[in-house]
Amino acid sequence: MARHQPNRLLAALLNEARWSPAELARAVNELGAAQGVHLRYDRTSIAHWLTGSRPRPPIPDLVASAFSRRSGRLVTTEETGLAETEQDTGDFLGDGPEAGGVMDRLAALARADTDPTRRALLARSAYDLAAAAPAWSRVPPAAARPGAPGSRTTGSRATPEDVQRLRWMTQVFADLMERHGGAHARSALTAYLAEDTSRLLAAPARPALRRDLFTNAAQLTHVLARMSMDAGHPSLAQHYFGTALGLAREADDRRLFAVTLRAMSLQALFLGFHEQARRLAEAAVDTAGPRTDRATRAFLLSQRALMHAHAELRRSAMSDLAAAETQHDRATGVPGPFTSYPRAGLDYQRGRTLLVLGDQTQAARALTVSAEARGDDRHRSIALSRARLAATLLALGHLEESCTHWHTFLDHYPSLRSTPADQALRHLRRSLRGFRHQPHAAAVLHRARRVTLLPPDS
Repeated sequence: MARHQPNRLLAALLNEARWSPAELARAVNELGAAQGVHLRYDRTSIAHWLTGSRPRPPIPDLVASAFSRRSGRLVTTEETGLAETEQDTGDFLGDGPEAGGVMDRLAALARADTDPTRRALLARSAYDLAAAAPAWSRVPPAAARPGAPGSRTTGSRATPEDVQRLRWMTQVFADLMERHGGAHARSALTAYLAEDTSRLLAAPARPALRRDLFTNAAQLTHVLARMSMDAGHPSLAQHYFGTALGLAREADDRRLFAVTLRAMSLQALFLGFHEQARRLAEAAVDTAGPRTDRATRAFLLSQRALMHAHAELRRSAMSDLAAAETQHDRATGVPGPFTSYPRAGLDYQRGRTLLVLGDQTQAARALTVSAEARGDDRHRSIALSRARLAATLLALGHLEESCTHWHTFLDHYPSLRSTPADQALRHLRRSLRGFRHQPHAAAVLHRARRVTLLPPDS
């Protein structure tokens, strides 16, 4: 379509969605905010698009996602008539049909992420609603496949100490995220995956040791995906999650594959793609199967319960919650980011599910139990728990109690570099604005203004 020709494709989509230009603008602004892109489009902007102008990436992708949510079918960027011819991120990430092994994809993605120019291209892209998560399929051991990852020689052989080092790094970065948010030290983990981890995966090793290497590399990549999501980089997170799936499959680690699908469900839900989130949550439970360990099953069922609630399937949601509780009570896994499910996390998920089902009183009780069990040094988890509890109590009419929890949120917020925490702060301001003449709310709003003036953590 020439630049100055009317965009009939966009007009047809507006007609199909029964949207006015202003309604489309609001939907795109909301999607952008969820993905860390602050937009102020209005009906005039849409009018320009209808006459042939094109917004810069990632706006066309957001427009396609908005129409997908509205219509209940997948709408591609090309169908909007807004797509520009631009270098595809797959050109350097190895995401195309001719892509090499997952080890190559990890190295290409992490190295692109450490390069300022290529990182900018990644940051301009949006979450790809059309990307389907691969189904679990068992693969032959890497050592038995010609040209498979690990068949190259890079010098010294991998050792069990290398596996232990990867396991320790996973714990370190998962802990850093819970303490300070995903944007803190994200670049350090990216560099570690790009160089040290990639070299380890290419080193010769016995089959059993190779599987351990790939499992731990998958866990590290999964952590980086979560950090990227928390830092407000949804497309990057999606790429890392996909790479973590490939590494888990290479390691023949069905449980980790399922756990990663669960994390992808959480991301889709955070971005507002409920149907995608539901499919991923169900796939996670189905992939793990009934024989997986109890902590993992509780973890997966709790997310499926939340998605059942969003689908207004109350009985299924409560059944999954009950099953998750039973599995959790019988779990015996050792503490760790991939080996256990903290009780506070399950209570938080229970609270979220009950909120969606409309039971605010019971939700507040579950969220209170969760918040009180969080460690004081886990700034991210305690801040987000208190923020959701504060919002729930305010909806119940408990202004003073809500403000108490908002104060706790503000105690921890300065230690965080986290997009969900930033969104919680904006919700604080919006929700308390109508109570600004009440002393308790006025004190919280005053603190919130002061907190935003503090210099960010280095």
